Amino acid sequence: MNKNERKILFLHKNNIDMLNYDQKIAIMRVLLDIIYADGRVDSRETSLFCKLMSELELTGESKEQIQRKSSLVSLLDIKNFSDEQKVYFADLMDKMIKVDEDINVNEVVIYDVVMDYCGIPIPFTP
Repeated sequence: MNKNERKILFLHKNNIDMLNYDQKIAIMRVLLDIIYADGRVDSRETSLFCKLMSELELTGESKEQIQRKSSLVSLLDIKNFSDEQKVYFADLMDKMIKVDEDINVNEVVIYDVVMDYCGIPIPFTP
């Protein structure tokens, strides 16, 4: 692992460490909305979702809480994130939209609404 890879890994780990449990659930709820937005669940989306669940140290029980959590309440939680947390979250949304190599307009609409409501000035770039 080179110096840049270690730096990226450290930054990624640091972002995860700065999130509490409820923030992690909020993030995963919105990512789930992005997965469902185009009406198709791709295996690459599912794989990324499971990988993020593991990285965020969320369990099967957490999956039930993600399913039950309101998307609107999740937006309220995300709106109160620190600037660093918001940038990290924007990156996760970007990855989830692009992972299946089919950028759907409904996915981008969710991204835009979340960014606007939460005050995150990072436009989506295909």
